[in-house]
Formats: sequence, structure tokens, C-alpha cells
Amino acid sequence: MTAPDDPRRPRRAGSHRAGSRRAWFVAGAVAATAVTVVFATIGDGVEVPGATGLRALLVDLGHTAVWALLAAAFAIAAVRGRWTPLSNRIALAAGAVYVAFLVAVFVWR
Repeated sequence: MTAPDDPRRPRRAGSHRAGSRRAWFVAGAVAATAVTVVFATIGDGVEVPGATGLRALLVDLGHTAVWALLAAAFAIAAVRGRWTPLSNRIALAAGAVYVAFLVAVFVWR
């Protein structure tokens, strides 16, 4: 019998694909985190001068929150090695925040 880390042990089918998928999730998490840091420190360039209250909050923080949520979703997927129901819910929350952000910028008067 061979040990689990024995190089003579045959690889499980699909194990390379799972590692490749994990690498893509890590890359997505790193990229989304980088965008989050840029938006949180430098800004996203979106300004709505007349925004007050909840609208101002969405305009100021919405775009950053979207990328932070995406970073979290990709990080969870990277740790798990697959897209999970939790990753999906967080990504859907990012989509909902993005819609609210767009409404606050372009529609809300």
C-alpha cells in the first residue's frame, strides 16, 4: 500500500482541475481585494454632489462594498476549493449592493 503523499501513488481523476480551480479563486480574491483597497483609499471616482442620507452612503461606500463582498466570496471558494452555497449568497449580495449603488447614482433624485 502506498502513502497518500507517495509519488508512485496514482493521482485521483480531476485533482489537477481542482487545484487549477482553486488558483483561479485565489486570483479572483486577490484582484477583488486590490480593487477594494484602491476604492477604499483613493476612491472610485463617482461623485453625486446632491446626495444626502442613505443615497450618499450608497454612493460613497456602495462600490467598495461590492468589491469587498466579491473578495469574500472568492476567498471562501478558494479555501473550500470550489464555489459553495455561501460563496454564491455573498456574490448575490454583492450584485444586490451593486444594483442599489447604480440606482443611487443614476436614478435616485
